[in-house]
Amino acid sequence: MKSFKEFLAEKEAEKRMWYTFESEGYVVHIWFDSEELHEINEAKYKGTPIGGQYSAQLHQAHSTVGQQHLHVYAKNNQLFSLNKDGSAHDRSHTAVIPNKVAKAIKNHFPSFELSSKNIIEYAPQAVQLLFKLEIINEAM
Repeated sequence: MKSFKEFLAEKEAEKRMWYTFESEGYVVHIWFDSEELHEINEAKYKGTPIGGQYSAQLHQAHSTVGQQHLHVYAKNNQLFSLNKDGSAHDRSHTAVIPNKVAKAIKNHFPSFELSSKNIIEYAPQAVQLLFKLEIINEAM
């Protein structure tokens, strides 16, 4: 964990303003993002922040036939759920994964598979591959 001194030395700290007041013997410090002029509230994220407004929660399988999966949010709004093999979870079929989120998933959750088009497919990637091979075989 960074010390407060290290945090202040970062470039990100330059974008922030700080407001201090005292009330009933307590000193209160509030950090503000000076570019957007709103209160910084790290608790606005569900799960682990993965960059910008996005966060993700890693869940274990709910049953013996299930798999690990991610719930991905923009602020507190769920965008999609993704199984470890790249298939849809909780009816997230055909959801488009923003490029920034796909990159963050690859960095934070490298064991998760993503389609090359960043679209959550209906079937697991193994099934998709078999289907593509069948199409290729029929074409020959």
